Amino acid sequence: MNVRLRLRQSDLQRMEAHARTALPRECCGVILGEKTDMEWRASGIEESANLAPVTCTDRFEVDPALLLRLQKASRAGGPRMIGVYHSHPNGLAAPSQTDLELSWQTGFLWLITAIDGRGMETRAFLRAETEFIPVTLLMQDESA
Repeated sequence: MNVRLRLRQSDLQRMEAHARTALPRECCGVILGEKTDMEWRASGIEESANLAPVTCTDRFEVDPALLLRLQKASRAGGPRMIGVYHSHPNGLAAPSQTDLELSWQTGFLWLITAIDGRGMETRAFLRAETEFIPVTLLMQDESA
C-alpha cells in the first residue's frame, strides 16, 4: 500500500517550531485536509495545547474543545480533520507502543516529529486496524 500525503512546507515548519517550543514536553495538533483515493492533501494545521498532565513529558492530549470546534466547522463545509501531529522529544520519528495503544481512530494520519540535540525529523503514518503504516510525505507548493 503506497499512501501519500501532500503537505505545505510552511505547515511542516509550523509543526517543527511547535515541537521546539513545547520542549521538554510533546506538542500536538490537528491536520486538516482531504483524501482522494490513496493520496491525502493537507490544507492546514491547528495547534493544540497539550492537555496531558504536565508531569507526563512523553504523552499528549489534544484539546477536546478544539476537536469539537473543528468537527462543527467541517459539518458547516469547512476542511475536515484528517489526522493529528505530535512530537517525540529525544525519541524516534515513529509511532511508539503508547501511540498504538492510545490512538483512537483508524484511517487517521499521524505525523510525528522527533526532536533532540542532533536535529529534527518528521515522518507520516496511517493508523490501520492493528498497526501504523508508513506514508510517503510529499512537500507541495505553497499555492496548492
